[in-house]
Amino acid sequence: MVPLEGARDRRQYGGKAAQLAWLRGVGGVSVPDGFVIAAAAFERAVVQSLAPAQRPDRVVYGDAPGRRPERLSAIRRRVESEGPPAEVAEAIVAAWRALGACPVAVRSSGLHEDGEDASAAGLQESVLGVTDAAGLLAAVARCWGSMYGERAVAYLARRPQQAELGMAVVVQRLVAARVAGVLFTADPLSGDRGLAVIEAAPGLGLSVVDGDAEPDVLHVARDDGRVRAFRVGTRRQRWVFRDAALVAEPLSGRAEACVGPAEVEALLGLARRVEAAAAAPRDIEWAFEGDRLWALQSRPIVGLRATRADDDLDDPARWVWSNVNVGEALPGVATPLTWSIAEDFSGGGFRSAFRAIGCEVPERLVLVGNFHGRIFLNLTSFMRVARQVPLFNPKMLLEFGGGGGLDLIETQVKPGRWAPFLRRAPWAGARFAFDAARLDARLARFERDFGVWRATMAEGGLADAPRPALGRRWRALRDFLDHTGELMLSCASGYLASVVAMRSLLRAAVAPEAERFERELLAGFADLESAAPGVALVHLGEIARREEAARAVLTSAEPAALRVEHLPEGPTRRAFCNFLEAYGFRCAREAELSTPRWREAPGPLFAALRAHLSRPFDPQSLARMERQSVLRARAEAELEGRLPGVLRATARHLLARTQRFARLRERLRARVTECLGFLRQVALAASAQMPPRWGPDGAFYLSSRELSQWLDGALGDVEDLVAARRAEVIRDLGRPDPPSLFVGSPPRQAPAPVDARDRWLGVAAAGGVVTGVVRVLRAPEEGAALQPGEVLVTPVADVGWTPLFLVATAVVTELGGALSHAALVAREYGVPVVANVPNIARSLKTGDRVRVDGDRGVVERLGPEP
Repeated sequence: MVPLEGARDRRQYGGKAAQLAWLRGVGGVSVPDGFVIAAAAFERAVVQSLAPAQRPDRVVYGDAPGRRPERLSAIRRRVESEGPPAEVAEAIVAAWRALGACPVAVRSSGLHEDGEDASAAGLQESVLGVTDAAGLLAAVARCWGSMYGERAVAYLARRPQQAELGMAVVVQRLVAARVAGVLFTADPLSGDRGLAVIEAAPGLGLSVVDGDAEPDVLHVARDDGRVRAFRVGTRRQRWVFRDAALVAEPLSGRAEACVGPAEVEALLGLARRVEAAAAAPRDIEWAFEGDRLWALQSRPIVGLRATRADDDLDDPARWVWSNVNVGEALPGVATPLTWSIAEDFSGGGFRSAFRAIGCEVPERLVLVGNFHGRIFLNLTSFMRVARQVPLFNPKMLLEFGGGGGLDLIETQVKPGRWAPFLRRAPWAGARFAFDAARLDARLARFERDFGVWRATMAEGGLADAPRPALGRRWRALRDFLDHTGELMLSCASGYLASVVAMRSLLRAAVAPEAERFERELLAGFADLESAAPGVALVHLGEIARREEAARAVLTSAEPAALRVEHLPEGPTRRAFCNFLEAYGFRCAREAELSTPRWREAPGPLFAALRAHLSRPFDPQSLARMERQSVLRARAEAELEGRLPGVLRATARHLLARTQRFARLRERLRARVTECLGFLRQVALAASAQMPPRWGPDGAFYLSSRELSQWLDGALGDVEDLVAARRAEVIRDLGRPDPPSLFVGSPPRQAPAPVDARDRWLGVAAAGGVVTGVVRVLRAPEEGAALQPGEVLVTPVADVGWTPLFLVATAVVTELGGALSHAALVAREYGVPVVANVPNIARSLKTGDRVRVDGDRGVVERLGPEP
C-alpha cells in the first residue's frame, strides 16, 4: 500500500492512480486523501486462485474461444469469491484504518487505463460508500474481477498494440457531494479550445460519470466566463450518502440548474490550473462538498487531436463512427441476441456487396461497432474499401445515406490503388451480369421457400418442442435470414446503383432542374410494400368512423391498453384482424428481436387510428399519393421530351430499373422483418424453457451462437451471464444516445444543449414545402397525441412509424437519409421529410410553428401565427 501521492508509476499503480498522484501535485487543486493497492497484489491473487490459462494476458490476447462470455463470467466469479490473499487483506484494512476508517470510494486503476489514445473509461468497477472492512475487501475483489468483464476484454483485444495488463485499486475518502459532474477543458465534440463544457447533477454525480441520466450541460467561454449554451437535464433522483449508505433520493417538481455563477467560476479556475499543468486539454471529474471543490479524477480527452493524414488506419482511436444510416434500421439499445445477429448480418452484408463488385476486403476489417448498446458504422473502414472503386464519390454516398464526417473521411482515406480493382473488374462484371440475369428466377424460388416457412411457423408447436428441436429450427432460420438478407442486399445495391446513374444523367442533361426531376421521378410507385400498412390503416379508420360502437371504443380507451377483443364484433374488428394477418409482423424498431410485433402489441396501431378519427375524413391524405403518381408520369414525359434520342432510351431504362429495384428492396426488407419475427418466436419459446430466475426473456441476453449451444445442451448454467447482460442493457437504456458522429470512442458527454437557432439544415428526403405546428413524439405509442396537419418531429422514424405519416403534414427526424425506407414511404404519401437534423427533437418543442422545406432540406422556426 502506498499513499496516493506516491503512486506516480503507472506500471505499478495504473493510469487512474498515476493521474491522481499527479493531480495531487497541481497547485490550488484539492484531491481527497487515499492510498493505492499496487497491481502486484492483483497478480498475487491471480496466481493463487486461477490457472495459468486464465491470466489476463492469456485470456485477452489468446484465441477467441478463450474469451467466450461464459468463461469470462466464471473467471470473474472465481476472482471475486476468492478475494484478496490473507496478508494482502490485512494490509488493506490497516491502510484504511490509518486513513481514519472513514467511508471510502474504491476504484479500479488498470495499467491500461487513462492513456493518451484511449481512456478505457467505465470498463472497470468502482464502488462508492464502503464503510466497513468486509465491504472494503469485497469492493477490491469486485475491482479485480472487472478485469474479466466482457466489454473490457473485447475492448482490450481490439487494441492494435498489446497493453500491459494488471489491476491496481485506488481507495479514497468519500466526498459527500451536494453536486458533482464532469468538466471538459475543451469541447470534446467540436475540439474548440475556447469552450469549456460542464456536466453537473445533484448529489454524488453517479449518473453523470456512468451516463445513466441527462445532467445539466453548460458550454462556457474560457476567456470571459459567459455561458454560451445551457440545458437543464432531466432527473428523477439523486444519489446521496446518508446513514452510512448510498441512498437514491427521489426528486419532484421542475428540474432546476444545480450550478450557479460561483460554481462555474470555480470550475473554470480548476480547468485553467489543470490544463496548464498538463499542457493539454483534460477531462476532469469533480464534486462540491459544501463550498469546497474537489477534483476526483483527470485524464486526457481522447480523440480531440486533429485527424492525421497518414496510413495508420488500423488504430481504433482514429476510426470515424456514424449511426445516421444504420441507426435508422436499428435505433436505440440492442439486446445481445439482436446485436449478435445484426453484427453478422450487417458486417457480412457489406463484405459480400464489396466483394461482388471486385473490392478487396481484409478479413479482420471492422465495419460495425456497438457503443453503449447502439449500432454504429465504421466510416473509416467502409470508405477505405469503397475508395478502391475508380471515381468513387464519398460525398454522394453520404448524401444518400445521411450523416456527416466527409471532411474527416477525405482527410483520412485517400483514393486507393485502382489497378487491382480494374484487374478484377471483368470477372466481377461477368458475375454481376450473371446474377442480374437470374435474379427473377432466384426471387421466384425464394418466394416459394418463404411461403413454406410462413406456413411452418403458422402451425405453431414451438411451446411443446424439445430444446434440440428448437435449436435446429433456430439454425435453419438463421441460415434462411442470411439468404433473405443477401437477396435484399442485391436489390438494395441495384436500387442505389440505378439512383446514382440516374442522378448523373440528370445532372449532365438537365442540370438546372436535376434536383426537381429526381424528387418527382423517385416517387409515385403506387405499390410499394412498405407504404401499404399506412394506406390500409386509413381505410380501416374509415370503416371504424362508420361503425359507432367501434369508434367509441377507439376514441375513448387508452390505446396501449386496447386489444382486438375489445372491439365489438363487426366490420371494424374483422378489418383489424385482416390488417394484423397481413402486416402484424411489423412494428417500430422491427430489427430488435425483443420488440413485440404489432400482432402481439397493437397499441401503436390503435394510437394511429385514434389520430385519424380525431378529424373528419380528409380525402386529400390519399389524394396526395395519386398526385405523386401523376407528378412522376408528368416528369417522365417532360424528361423524354428534353433528351436527345440516344439518351431517351437510356433514361427510360434507368427509370424502369430504379422503380423495379425500389419495389424489390422494400419487398425483401419486409421479408427480412418477417423472418426476424420467426426468430423472435423461437427465442420466446426458448426463454419459456429456461429457469424462471433467468426471466421470461432470458434468450434475448445470449448471443445467437450461445442460444444455439444452450438449446443443444452444449452450454450449461449461464444465469450469471444473463444477469450481467441484462444489467448492461438496463444501464445502456438509461444512458443518453452518443453523438451520431465521433472519432475513436464516444465522448463522455450528454446530448448537446437545446439549440437556440431558428433555422436548421438537414437532408432533403421527401419533397414539398409546408407550414405547421410541431408535435414532438419519441415513440409511436404516443401517436394518439398527433393532431391532423401537425409536423411530426422525432429522433428517428423507421417503417413502424409510417402509419402516422398520413396524419402529419410533414416529418422531421434526427437520423436517416434520402434513400431510407421511411423516406421512400413518405415520398409515396406525398409528405415532405427533412432528415438528419442533429438535435432537432430537443431544439423544437410541441406547439412551435415551423416551415419544413423538403425540397432543400431546411427547417425554419416561425413566430406565432398572425
